[in-house]
Amino acid sequence: MAFYHCSIKTSKDKKGNFIPGKKHADYINREGEYKDYDNKVGLAHAEYINREKDFARQEFLRKHGQCVYKANKLPKWAKGNPSEFFKSADIYGRKNKASYREFELALQEELTLEQNIEIVNTILNNYEYFQDKYYAVAIHDKQAALDNNKQQIHCHIMVSDKMIDDIEKTNERPPEQFFKTYCRVNTDKGGAKVDRYFSKDSLGKNLTHFRKYYCDVTNAIFRKYGIDKTIDYKSLKMQREEALRNGDYVRAEILNRPAEQYIGTIASYDKNNPLVQKLLENRKYITERTNLLLAASETEKNIKDTILIDKINSSMKEANDVIDERCNTLESKVADISILKNDILFLLNQIKETSKDVLSFEEAKALAKYDLMTKDEKALTNKLFNFNQKSIELQNKIANTENDKIRQQLDNELEKTNKGISALKVQLRPTNKKFTQSAFKAKVTKKANYLLLENAPLREKLELLKDKLDVQTANLKQILKENIINLPAQSYSAKEVKTILDNLVIDVKNSLEYKQQEYKSLASRVISPQRAREMAYNVATNHKYKELKEAKRLVAKEKINLEQEAKPLINQLEYVQKFDDSYSLNQVKQQLQPYITKYHELNVKEQDVFTKFNELEVFINAPEQQEKINSIIEGILTKNSPIKYQCDSLRGQISSLKIELKELKNLSVGVNNQVRLDKNTNFKYSIKLQTGTTSVANISGGSISSSDTIKLLAQAFNGVEGAIPLVAKIDEQTDEVLDYKHLNIVDKRAKRSNAILKEFS
Repeated sequence: MAFYHCSIKTSKDKKGNFIPGKKHADYINREGEYKDYDNKVGLAHAEYINREKDFARQEFLRKHGQCVYKANKLPKWAKGNPSEFFKSADIYGRKNKASYREFELALQEELTLEQNIEIVNTILNNYEYFQDKYYAVAIHDKQAALDNNKQQIHCHIMVSDKMIDDIEKTNERPPEQFFKTYCRVNTDKGGAKVDRYFSKDSLGKNLTHFRKYYCDVTNAIFRKYGIDKTIDYKSLKMQREEALRNGDYVRAEILNRPAEQYIGTIASYDKNNPLVQKLLENRKYITERTNLLLAASETEKNIKDTILIDKINSSMKEANDVIDERCNTLESKVADISILKNDILFLLNQIKETSKDVLSFEEAKALAKYDLMTKDEKALTNKLFNFNQKSIELQNKIANTENDKIRQQLDNELEKTNKGISALKVQLRPTNKKFTQSAFKAKVTKKANYLLLENAPLREKLELLKDKLDVQTANLKQILKENIINLPAQSYSAKEVKTILDNLVIDVKNSLEYKQQEYKSLASRVISPQRAREMAYNVATNHKYKELKEAKRLVAKEKINLEQEAKPLINQLEYVQKFDDSYSLNQVKQQLQPYITKYHELNVKEQDVFTKFNELEVFINAPEQQEKINSIIEGILTKNSPIKYQCDSLRGQISSLKIELKELKNLSVGVNNQVRLDKNTNFKYSIKLQTGTTSVANISGGSISSSDTIKLLAQAFNGVEGAIPLVAKIDEQTDEVLDYKHLNIVDKRAKRSNAILKEFS
């Protein structure tokens, strides 16, 4: 796991007392080998971080790790030896003052040694503090004290706070002068100036700045090498507050715990130490708690997704049911109802479009998994997706095919496709197994949560659209309830038939417009075989095909534009040539010359494009390229097949609606005639439940709706022979029920004339 540790120390103990060289050496080595030196803190520590002398012992290396990398930036007199440099700092530096400053930085076990060295060098070469300092660097790699399966690679940077000034750059001071006290008056005679960047007054602010820089560099290296890890210098409390601000409440709850207590390197190796046991138990508890929180969060997200989908589906079904409801309403409310229906259709379309972009937690996890796959794993996953799409398409074709021979061919192709799916699933088993590991699960969850956080505004938009749809649906239901005309059961006047038929026309028009908009939106996404082939050419030629095709088009366009611009001069030239006027002729020719030159240039350019295009076509038509191109075409068309299938289905629905609209409009002619004929009468019409051996229920497929009744009455009014015997005419004044008789044109005119005469008599 990515690990953060960054500390800065000096040669002082916890109480602030200066540690003499002898005492420090005895403490590090547990021996008195350095008794001849009074102050050699820097020397001892240099030998410690470089794993030299007693620090190279096997037992010491087991606990403190081997030195796997050394580097330094030192004056010439130190001869590249950090021990020599810091020994001089102990001897010639001021008494009871720190002879060095040490940076301890955790490096990352997920990175190689070279990548970790890149972190260290980036810091040393770019962080301002190190630019004018002498320093020594050592990287240690040791086994983690509390986990035998992990390594703790870390870095020590020993730095002298003495600055490399212009004098030092020009002519290096000897050690006895370099470590002397700085003299403001005679800078060339005194020692080097001490940098106060990490002094007591500015330590807090600058230490925080350095820690942030160290984290930024480490995270940048992680990103550079494609490792999904980060480290953070902020405290658990600060990280929790940040998570709460970002709306990541699960992460905030995971971070809601006290920080680990540091127990020291020596104590860490004693497994019987109560502090160690308590620390291990606490880590186990934190891991279990984190896993439970993540599992609970996943369950909660899945439940929320299910609830949202159910709510949206319910709202859309209710809205569609209300729109499809055929009923007769007051004419004064037809416009209001039409507006509401259009609003609902618009909202339904918006919900459909937005739903495509809203991620569920499972979809976010699938995208996260795909993002974490290798290039080969992604290729296999894409291939499996295409095979699955092909399988669905074949199943749909089989379901809609009646020809036994074609069905057998499709069955064979489906069997072959399913075998391919099974083979790909076997190849992807190691990938699926990989994602069951806790480390990869955590990566997937983290990435999925990030995707959901990015997707949150779209989810909010979808929920808002759903709420608006509910309001408009409720409004439409209310207006229909309040304004529906209570008609006598199963009987209608010609005028009432006209009103309902007009409403049906409006509804079908709206449905047709909605379907046409949906089709228009979808049709642009359908890829034709020709377009798929051009796309494949473009992929196979690394986009050169498209570039040359565009260049070809632009040259042709330029030539046409040039010809149009030069046309007046060409006409003038033809006119002047008829007369013997050399001056005018030369003048016109001079004016034409730039166009001629430009035209020749375009011809050369066009020829160059054609040559390149021909070369590209030779490359494309090569057998190995054709095989590759056909494979790409198949992939494009297979991936696009669900959209094409949906588009074809919509085209069929639009065609049916157009036919229905045409029929309704044609029926309106006879209905309008019947309204005029029935003026000032009390006639109503209904459907006979049974006429001899023929019943309306049989004709309509088992049951008859109010809209079917209206259509049947309208057909009778239009003289449709099959409908006339099914209609009864009711005289409400006498309650007499008669057979409906359709009048021909002559009878209708005579009846209208009689009605007019009666009205004026």
